[in-house]
Amino acid sequence: MLKVDSNNGFSLVHWEKLGWYNEEHGGKYFSLVPGGVKFKNHVGVIQVDDLTIEILPKIGRLASGEDKSKWQGLLLDMLQECSWMNVYANEKAALRYKPRSILEAYLEIFIQECENIMREGLVKKYRTTEGSRNALKGRLVFSKQIQHNAVHQERFYTKHQSFDQENFFNKVLLKTLKVIPLINNSPTLKDRVYRLLLDFPELEDIKVDAGMFDNIQYNRKTLRYAEAIEIAAMILLHFRPDIRSGQKHILALLFDMNELWEEYIFRQINKWKKTHWKVVRQIKQFWQLHGSSSFKIIKPDIVIKDKQNDQSIIIDTKWKLPEDNTPGDADLKQMYVYNEYWNGLAAILLYPNLAHTPKPVFIKGTFIKDSYIMGECGIMKLSVLNDSGFGIDKDIGLKITDFCFSLFNEKRSINMSQVINN
Repeated sequence: MLKVDSNNGFSLVHWEKLGWYNEEHGGKYFSLVPGGVKFKNHVGVIQVDDLTIEILPKIGRLASGEDKSKWQGLLLDMLQECSWMNVYANEKAALRYKPRSILEAYLEIFIQECENIMREGLVKKYRTTEGSRNALKGRLVFSKQIQHNAVHQERFYTKHQSFDQENFFNKVLLKTLKVIPLINNSPTLKDRVYRLLLDFPELEDIKVDAGMFDNIQYNRKTLRYAEAIEIAAMILLHFRPDIRSGQKHILALLFDMNELWEEYIFRQINKWKKTHWKVVRQIKQFWQLHGSSSFKIIKPDIVIKDKQNDQSIIIDTKWKLPEDNTPGDADLKQMYVYNEYWNGLAAILLYPNLAHTPKPVFIKGTFIKDSYIMGECGIMKLSVLNDSGFGIDKDIGLKITDFCFSLFNEKRSINMSQVINN
């Protein structure tokens, strides 16, 4: 919750502008309350004019600046590991500027990449242009010469090739550089941007849409642009200037924390999985309307399949803390269905844990019917920070796979003893 307060710099004007942004996006990222903003499941940064609002992942409350840097580092670690942002400020040894927020970290990297590109020289490409000129250059287009220059016969309508800096890559960098002073008040970064703008040639403005970044083809000469273009896309696609007044400049770089936590755990398990395992995200048809092609599906977060005994462990990630170690009814019903459909040896509801532990904390639970155990569904609490309290626990995937390996082995031992007894 962020309240309007002169002490924290969040004014009524900022609150109104966030309301404008919130309405445009259907209340997806946060909700407005009287005199404040209540954030939901999204983390990241919102820049409103001169104010930077950083929304960090957390377990419990952020109490100090030390806590802020701890969770800021965790978010950057997770984003990098999941390749949601392939650039990472803390790994850039040449950074000259210590950023105050995630946004400034990425702006610093972008500016540094632009400076490197400028030192090496902006890339030049061939482009075809046509139009009326005072001198004959290139190929004369007779049909358009008659159409455009019937009166001005001293002019020539030509089509010709130019080899210059007027290309997509340079236009994107220039447009992004012009946006940065609107969303950031750091004198250090602004000074570097203005120096870059002085050295940039005049280029045509480019209209930005998501599709233009989908299929960029890099070659040997343009590969050095890749990192800068990635950050430029992030900034330009999420920058929302108010066309009417030109004053409501908002940049929001937000990520769903539940999706990020799921993706991170999925990648960590894949990194440490056993050779006879298959780690997947599967979809199965669950319900169908009779006589119709309309149907419902079920999709667990993570399924670990042991190909040796054709059994599975289902993991559902939750970025929250279970109250009194008791999951919600909807979560438990969901896990019961997953267990049935995937021949589950066990279902695990995986939550983050603030306290560092050498092993996952696992609290066993079972599905029961008429005193008969129908399946196992436990709660796992997993440390997200390492034992120093700063930086993500790099052994998360190993801890999960070791635990699941022991579950599979335990089941295999029980089956073998049953065979011997029979």
